[in-house]
Amino acid sequence: RKSYGQQKILQGYIKYMMAKALLISLATDSTSGPDKGRFLFKDLQRRPLLGLLYISSALESRGIKCELLDQSVSDFSIDRLIDRVKENRHIFVGFYSQLVIKDKVNEYIRTLKVACPESTIVVGGPGFLYYKEFLNNGCDIVCRGEGESTIVEIVDHLKGNRRLNEIDGIVYRNRKTGAIFYNKDRTLVKNLDSLPFPAWNSVNLDLYYDYSILPMKRPFAVIITSRGCPFKCSFCSGPYFWNNVYRTRSVENVLKEIDLLVSKHGIRYLLFQDDVFGLDNNWLRDFCLSLINKRYKDLHWMCILHPLALKQDPCGLIGLMKKAGCDLFVFGLQSANTSILEKICRHPCEPETLKGIIKIANKLGIMSSVDFILGLPGENKDTIRENMDFVLKARPYLVNFHALRLEPASKLSETYKDKKICKFSGNELIRLCQMANQKFYLRPQNAIRILAFILKKNPALFFKTARFCNHKMLSELS
Repeated sequence: RKSYGQQKILQGYIKYMMAKALLISLATDSTSGPDKGRFLFKDLQRRPLLGLLYISSALESRGIKCELLDQSVSDFSIDRLIDRVKENRHIFVGFYSQLVIKDKVNEYIRTLKVACPESTIVVGGPGFLYYKEFLNNGCDIVCRGEGESTIVEIVDHLKGNRRLNEIDGIVYRNRKTGAIFYNKDRTLVKNLDSLPFPAWNSVNLDLYYDYSILPMKRPFAVIITSRGCPFKCSFCSGPYFWNNVYRTRSVENVLKEIDLLVSKHGIRYLLFQDDVFGLDNNWLRDFCLSLINKRYKDLHWMCILHPLALKQDPCGLIGLMKKAGCDLFVFGLQSANTSILEKICRHPCEPETLKGIIKIANKLGIMSSVDFILGLPGENKDTIRENMDFVLKARPYLVNFHALRLEPASKLSETYKDKKICKFSGNELIRLCQMANQKFYLRPQNAIRILAFILKKNPALFFKTARFCNHKMLSELS
């Protein structure tokens, strides 16, 4: 004879032991998010969503099967999703959220909850800051921060083995009282090597690509070597997410995942998606030397670097990265004006340091791309002109001028919540970004230089992207 509590746990286990978790990534499109009405290059860019792949592997390592739906490669409507949920028993339905798809996620949650009221809906990802909206639209649980351990404990709760108030890193609504409970934060994962590799077998990597990365070759995959960021940029919500804690995987652990991707999936190009790659220059040196020793036949990669990242022997490090297969650096300079940099908690020496790095990269044949944000505190026509002067002198291959978007939980969003940040309106900033991009890319020497790089490094890119080209895309190419 079993007690009532034991019977309830057993019933929950029987109910869910054969069911799957359904993980959903909604596509960014021109009808959702802050870019509503503006053309987006979703057809040019399909990246596997690393966050959901890590969540999937965490669940599968505990014997919980997962089904992953990525709308960017397998288009589905809300009606088809509802039919799928009704036909299958799912432990829960999980949505990935971020700012640009927040409204779309809310729409899907609201409609799904009406059609399938018994389904448990979980939301995670960087959009968790909008937890009140998600809960008000029918979401049951919102995960905050790193989710590998949290999601496993949520499944334990759904099986009857754990109470919601015992799970760190979640927000949930009590169904009876309607009260919202904000549990304490979950401790960050200290040892990233303890995490299982992303569930690469759950996606078809042949369907993914990113033609905005000019040297990219298929099959292509996204990978991280670290989590977090030690910097305190005031426009970024990263300091809130990571508490300025930066953690790296061991070189051996990263190489094991690369071995897996190359041997089992035939990967030819890697995008290192770390917020800041290679901050530990000793780690970076060991990684490059180990990758060189692997002697992969045709493997290249790109990474996102901080302008001050290569502080120890930049010439030697860049040479090693070139030998290890790196062919593209992406830098987030944000502004060439020293006064603006100081206002956003950046170092005023970054522009001059970056000029030196780009010069070395140009000599070695590594493509460089520099990102700017227009609309930061103190922005005016002179500072925008200073940005343009910088790129014309530094001569990166690519530039991207973006209009400032206040990220929730960033220092700027708190400081300028009800104030105007600069003299330009949002629409003016978008127009200024378009003008700055066009001024750079319409210069004949820059266009010819990019064309020559593609012809030398990746001539097949022209044929692969031809089917995407149309008048609307060409008008927004910059």
